[in-house]
Amino acid sequence: MEVNQSERAFLAWPILIGSAKKGETITYKELGDKIGIHHRTVRYVLGLIQDYCMEEKLPPLTILIVNQSGKPGGGFIAWDVDNYDEGFNKVIEYNWDIIENPFSYASNGEQYGQLISALIQKPEEAEDVYTKVKTRGIAQTMFRDALLKTYKNKCAFTKLSFTSGLQAAHIIPWSKSSKAERMDIRNGILLNSFHHSLFDQGMITITNDYKMVFYDPEMQEGSYSEYDKLLTINLHLKEINLPKNKEHWPLAKYINKHHELHEWNEYLPNK
Repeated sequence: MEVNQSERAFLAWPILIGSAKKGETITYKELGDKIGIHHRTVRYVLGLIQDYCMEEKLPPLTILIVNQSGKPGGGFIAWDVDNYDEGFNKVIEYNWDIIENPFSYASNGEQYGQLISALIQKPEEAEDVYTKVKTRGIAQTMFRDALLKTYKNKCAFTKLSFTSGLQAAHIIPWSKSSKAERMDIRNGILLNSFHHSLFDQGMITITNDYKMVFYDPEMQEGSYSEYDKLLTINLHLKEINLPKNKEHWPLAKYINKHHELHEWNEYLPNK
C-alpha cells in the first residue's frame, strides 16, 4: 500500500507550528511519536514541508526538527546551518496563524498521487483538484508532476530529460488564469528553465499546429553566439515534443491567449 506522506505532513504541520509559537525545537523521535511513525521516516514528511516553505518563501519551519546534536539533519537545505540561530529566530518570530495548513487536502486520507492522476485523467475537472489543494506552492508542484508524466520527463522543445532542470510553464500565466486553468495540464507545457523564461517573456511561443516560434528568426535584434542560435533560431518552426495522448496537448484557446498577451498575432507565420 502506498504511504500517504501528505497526510502525515498534514498531521505534522500543527505540531511544528506549536513548537514555533513556544520557541522550542523538537526531535525526530518526538515528532515521529506524535504522528505515529518511526523517527527514521520522518525525513520524508519533512521534505514535503521544507519544499512548501521554500516554494512560498516562508521561514524555514523544518529548522525546528533536530537530531541528538541539536541541529537539523542532513536533508535540511532551507537555511545555512552555520547561521542556525538566525533561521531559528525567523521561524519563531513569524506569524504562522496567517498560514492555513497547506496539506489540508490530505486530511481525509486522499493521496498526492490520486490528485495527480485526476489532473491527467480528467483535465477538464482540474478546478476540483485546485479547490482541494488551495495552496499555490502545492498546486504548482502537482501541476509540474502531472506534466512530467504526460511529457515523459522530456522538454517539449529540446527533449532534455534532466528532470531537475525541467519546469512547468503555464501558457496563460498563473496570475491571469482561472482556478481551472491553473491546474489544467492543457494550459501547460514542460520546458527546460531557459526556454521557460523566454516563453514567459514572450520571446518564444508555440503555434496552433505545435511548432516553436522565436521572435527574431532573422537575427536583427543583435549578435547571437552559436549556442544562442542552437537554442533559439535553430528551433524556429520546429515541431515540439507532445504528450502521446492528444487529450493532453495544449488547447488552441490557451495558445491564442498567449499570442494575445504577448502581441504575437501579426508576427506569426502565415499571418
